[in-house]
Amino acid sequence: MTTFTVLAVALGILGAVSAAVAITRIVRDPRRISAYAYSIVGLGAALLSLGLVLYLEAGWPQVLVITGVIAAGALLLGNLIGYPALIGFLIWAGIATVRREARSLPNMLSLVAGIGLLLLPTTLALFEPAAVARDDLAYHLQYGTHLGLLLLVTYLACCFGIFIVASVAYRFRKPRTGAEAIIVLGSGLVNGKVPPLLASRLLRGIKAQQRDAGRPVIITSGGQGDDEPRPEGAAMRDYLIEQGVDPELVAAEEESTSTEENLTYSQRMLPDSTAPVTVVTSSYHVFRAALLTRALGLRAQVVGAPTVWYYLPGAIIREFAAVMRDHIRIHVVAVAAIIVLTMAFTHWIVPALVLPA
Repeated sequence: MTTFTVLAVALGILGAVSAAVAITRIVRDPRRISAYAYSIVGLGAALLSLGLVLYLEAGWPQVLVITGVIAAGALLLGNLIGYPALIGFLIWAGIATVRREARSLPNMLSLVAGIGLLLLPTTLALFEPAAVARDDLAYHLQYGTHLGLLLLVTYLACCFGIFIVASVAYRFRKPRTGAEAIIVLGSGLVNGKVPPLLASRLLRGIKAQQRDAGRPVIITSGGQGDDEPRPEGAAMRDYLIEQGVDPELVAAEEESTSTEENLTYSQRMLPDSTAPVTVVTSSYHVFRAALLTRALGLRAQVVGAPTVWYYLPGAIIREFAAVMRDHIRIHVVAVAAIIVLTMAFTHWIVPALVLPA
C-alpha cells in the first residue's frame, strides 16, 4: 500500500467519522447548522477516498469516473441553466415584491441579488490577470485579487448552500406533540390590524394547537412599535379569539421588540421554563428561529406558515445574512484564512508561471 493510498484511507476514515458524528447530532437536535456542514464535507471526503482507494489498489476507476461525471454535469447544468434561471427568478420575484409590497430595502433584496449575480462574471473578469505572467508587484496584486475574489465568492456560495440544505432538512422533520405552549412570533401590524403574513402564522398556530392532544396555550408574542396603536401580542390574541380559539387558551406577551425577545419573554410566561414548546413563524424564518431557540436553551421545535412565492427569495436572503451575522467570528476567521492563503499561493505560483526570457 503506497503512502498516497494510506493518506486516502485516512481521509476517508476521518470523513466517515465526521459525517457519522454530525448526522447523529442532527438526529438528536436538528438545530445545529455546523452539523449539516460537517456531514456534507465528511460524506464528500469519504466518497472521494473510496474512489481513490479502489482506483489505486484494485484498478477500478468507476467510482471516480461516476463522481467526476456527476460533478461535471452538475457544474455544467448549473452554469448554463441554473445560474441564468436563478438570475431571472430573483429579478422577477424582486420586481413583483416591489410592486406588491412597500418599496423598502429589505423588499428589494431579491432584485439587488439578481442584478448582482448578473454583473458578477463581468466584475470578476475585470480583475482577471493577463495570460502572460509577469513577476512584478502589479501582476502579483492583480493575480492575488482575482484569486481571492474567486475564493470568497466560492466560500459565500458554499455557506449559502449549507444554509439552504439545513433549512430544507429541518422543515421536513416530523413535528412532535406534547408541547406545553405554542409561541406565535409577531411580524408587525398594519394600521393596528393583523396583516396577511401575521394571520398565516396565527392560523398555523391554531392548527398546531388542534393537532396537539394536550390543547396547549397559545402565546402571542409582540410589543408595541412606534407606529402601532396597540401591542402586537394583544391584536394577535384578539384575532385568535375571533377565529374561535378558547380565550382561556390564549395569552399575550406584549413587551418584546425582536425575535430573541419574543422567545425570551414568552418563555418567562411558562409554568416550567424547561417545558417543551412549539414555535410558529413564517416558512422562511423557521431555521433561524430554531437556531435561536437552541441558543436560548429552549426545548423547542419550530414550524412554519406558508409565504407568498414572490416574497420568499428576498426573505431567505435576509435570513441567510442574519445567520452569517450571528456566526460572524467564524466567518471573519475563514475570510482571514482565505486572504493569507491567497497571498501565500500567489507569492509561490506567479514566479513559476513566468516564462524564461
